[in-house]
Amino acid sequence: MTSSISVSLYLLATSAFFIDLLDVMLRVYLRRRNTRHGPANPAAVTSPHEQPPLRPFAILASIHNLDQADLDRFLNAMAPHLRHLWVIDDASTDDTWERLERCAVRSIRGQQNRQKPAAIKTLLAALPPWVETVVVVDPDTRLLNSAEELQQIVGEFQQTGMAAVCPQITITRDGVLSRFQQLEYCLSFALGRQALGDTTITPGIAMYRRDALEYVLDRHSLSVYAEDLENTFLLLLNGERIYYDDRLIVETEGMTRIRRLFSQRAGWSFGLIKVYAEHWRGLVRSTNRGFTFTYQYIVYMGILVLALHPLKLIGAAVLTISALNGLDNLAGLQAIGDTPFTNPLYAWAMYVKYTVLMAILIPVAVPRGSRLYVLPVLPLYLFYNVWQIAPATVGYLNWITQRLWKRRVYHDHYQPVVQQEP
Repeated sequence: MTSSISVSLYLLATSAFFIDLLDVMLRVYLRRRNTRHGPANPAAVTSPHEQPPLRPFAILASIHNLDQADLDRFLNAMAPHLRHLWVIDDASTDDTWERLERCAVRSIRGQQNRQKPAAIKTLLAALPPWVETVVVVDPDTRLLNSAEELQQIVGEFQQTGMAAVCPQITITRDGVLSRFQQLEYCLSFALGRQALGDTTITPGIAMYRRDALEYVLDRHSLSVYAEDLENTFLLLLNGERIYYDDRLIVETEGMTRIRRLFSQRAGWSFGLIKVYAEHWRGLVRSTNRGFTFTYQYIVYMGILVLALHPLKLIGAAVLTISALNGLDNLAGLQAIGDTPFTNPLYAWAMYVKYTVLMAILIPVAVPRGSRLYVLPVLPLYLFYNVWQIAPATVGYLNWITQRLWKRRVYHDHYQPVVQQEP
């Protein structure tokens, strides 16, 4: 037997659903409006049968201590684009540099491990001056485009004069967790970022106008945390434009273990609040860029994601006790009392509504070739989404405790290890 429903608790428990529902509806509208025509659509720059002139471009990668299998995998993946590839060995302590030399890859050697942003800055400075466009990749990624397709996309990007391109990112199919991450990435890119028109977000793998990336890295904190989001902020606050091109497809390795995924998401959240705290004033001053910019960077990122995170914590607590009471009632244990706070209806209502929403979004945001792959995790996606509140909370706490006491509550895998003096 269950108790009566508290309307306020019901709304609190399912607030994440209503926030996501409104966000999805708005992004579907913005995607249709911002991709119909105009500068955010590179197809509008050239005619369907016109090959745009291609100016010199380079593909940049920073590597550090790659084992033989990983290096071989990276170079094999880059084989169609090898003549454009430039690599910096970020002060590896193994034989990575010697293996690069044996492979005859155009590369330079860093004298100290600086991590990706600073390493790419060093590599960028070593490029010939006539290289106008750069594609930044990671050693665990693979460009799925042929050489001809990439050249077509680069040529069109060069015609736009914009600062950067956000590609479509897909996850390597490797285990159950990759299915969740693939669905998550489809929603984030094909719906979330494509809806932003020419004010979208660059991921870690992106294409840049060279002078725009040089401008960014001259002003960048060079922290590995949310380095891609910092790139975005610096470009947009300088009046530049960034668009999403779903023809540029990059495959990246997902996290195959829960512990590693937790560490990644904690690091992402630490980076988000760190970079946002450094740039929010500039973002507020730039709201004259229009509704899409204001919604994404002030309303969504600043309010719905950061400011309302405590609301998500409370809602998750209500959902958890509601779900536990439902299981308790099914088992007949009666270990949890039936009160308006523990009513199982909150959890059931949230589960049904969120699962229906995701089912509707799969044909909207997921490419045909991936729909059957992500479909099996649809019934569990709510639990995956709610679980991510935990690493996000840890990431935010890390930022708070580091600012207050110069220490963190959790060591994520992005955090450099401090060597103790003997």
